[in-house]
Amino acid sequence: MCLTDLFVRLREKANSLKWALYASLIISVLVDLFLPRHETNHEVFFGDKIPGFWAIFAFTGCILFIKICKGAAHTFLGKSEDYYD
Repeated sequence: MCLTDLFVRLREKANSLKWALYASLIISVLVDLFLPRHETNHEVFFGDKIPGFWAIFAFTGCILFIKICKGAAHTFLGKSEDYYD
């Protein structure tokens, strides 16, 4: 099986893949909600006190990173249609 075949299959099943990734996000938040936390005298960061914070923080950071990189790519790398004329 070639790498391009894998990409073709993933593109054909994009909707299923998207829902599988959403399910994994929900599962990671639920696991974080129900796992016991270490009892320490002090938290290192305020997010340590909030259940599910790090999973939501990672998802939000990922979405922001994608949007910023996509915007930068369109701004700096995009050329007009008549660039080569």
